[in-house]
Amino acid sequence: MPIAARKLRAVESLTPALLQSLMRKIFPKKNDYGEASFEELLPELARFNIKTRGQFVALMTHYRKRLLRLDSGPLDSWHERYYRSELSDQFVSDALRRQYWFAYPALIRIALELKFSDKAVTYDRFETSPRTT
Repeated sequence: MPIAARKLRAVESLTPALLQSLMRKIFPKKNDYGEASFEELLPELARFNIKTRGQFVALMTHYRKRLLRLDSGPLDSWHERYYRSELSDQFVSDALRRQYWFAYPALIRIALELKFSDKAVTYDRFETSPRTT
């Protein structure tokens, strides 16, 4: 008995290009910006056994409405000033006007946090060693 094409696609392994392609189908184009790498998301997803197209689509479509609500929510004044100084007045004004904030990689990470709570939070870690004089 032949396997349906949909089932074959569902078990396809994730790649950076596939992640971006799937996000373009699930979320608005306005969230497709920035220089973030989809490559670094693969091990983060794999930590939670999300390794295939089907698993990824299930995660993102389950949280889609909630992610879009979070994305279009207002910024507090402190964050707005901070982002204007870090990014640019033009970018922040456009994002506020068009009601979007998060790029695709951020939406993926937020979905992981929603599903797996603090276990999914990623931090930049700086290794420090004691100074000797």
